[in-house]
Amino acid sequence: MFSYSPLLYFAPELRLQIYDAVLVLPVDDFDVRNRPAQATPGAPLPVPWLGLMLVCKTIAHELQHHVQTSTNTMYELKVDYSRRLATTWRQIPCPPSRARTLQVELCLGWNTRFWGDGGPMPILSALYQVLNCFIHNGPFLDRRSPLDKHIHLNALIVELRVDEPDAEARQAQGREPYDQEVVDRRKKVLRRGLEQYISRVVGRGVLSGAVDRIVCRSADDDGDVANWDVHRTPIGDMTEWNLYHFNWGVPGSSSLEASGVLPA
Repeated sequence: MFSYSPLLYFAPELRLQIYDAVLVLPVDDFDVRNRPAQATPGAPLPVPWLGLMLVCKTIAHELQHHVQTSTNTMYELKVDYSRRLATTWRQIPCPPSRARTLQVELCLGWNTRFWGDGGPMPILSALYQVLNCFIHNGPFLDRRSPLDKHIHLNALIVELRVDEPDAEARQAQGREPYDQEVVDRRKKVLRRGLEQYISRVVGRGVLSGAVDRIVCRSADDDGDVANWDVHRTPIGDMTEWNLYHFNWGVPGSSSLEASGVLPA
């Protein structure tokens, strides 16, 4: 780190505008759950404002203060289960301790199923664990030790996007493309299945103290929005939930031990 930077030639007010612009720069396409094997353990996420803090000590001090007082506290995440299992951060504008909103673009494949004859499909526990790990570990979901204090979100916003079948691919296979009525009906089925799942998680009580409100809406902006307020609810026996990998908490976290949620 240098002791001086050309940025300091700019007036303080202009530097603050630059900092604001940097905070909303997108994070490089970085699949946090599927890092390359050669990635250094504990390597930082490619967050633009973290890089700017390395410019010089004065900039680092100014930017650290600006980030701590900024009103931009919304993290943006893309979870893609349509063609590949990818969890990619889009925007990280502040430290985890200041995160208040998590907006998730959830992409599902056309043939996604939430429930099977034997219970919930693995996709449900996978989605659940993304939130669980974020609350306890921050944006580096698989970090080796949890945050000292887990994240408390004012709102979790889930925007559902369904990957529609490719019409040309179906024609090449000698099959007719789906008409719009079939497409809309399938999207509605997946939307209702997701809402049913969210209702079960909210009703279970594990999100109390971690998320205050959940909003689910369609990426098509059809105006249909579902909302859940998270209230304190007795959690009860988690044996069956843990059996399906719905454990709440991560190794080393103590935030919910008093509720008996964490596995022994």
